[in-house]
Amino acid sequence: MAQYAVTAPEWIYAQVDLSDNSTTVYNGPVLLRSVIVTTATSAHVCPIQDNTTAVAALPASAAAGTVVQCGDMILATSLVVDPNDAATGIITVVYKPNHDGLAG
Repeated sequence: MAQYAVTAPEWIYAQVDLSDNSTTVYNGPVLLRSVIVTTATSAHVCPIQDNTTAVAALPASAAAGTVVQCGDMILATSLVVDPNDAATGIITVVYKPNHDGLAG
């Protein structure tokens, strides 16, 4: 019987419903690869935060299929999506936990 080693996926994705207001996607350091609009967003800019500090933003009224590349941005504390209280839409956040400078 053959033995096969299989590695865990490197990148994780999480869908975030913007009508839920603030969502902590991951509570710890991460590398942020991209944000993809799954369902068109309302006329509100959507900040992507490292804890409480905005590091990127999804533009207002983003169409489904819009991709914001984040260049494997390092977030030292946590990955938080914090839209306006009246925001709508669904996004997919692609990230990787970052442990002591080692991803995964």
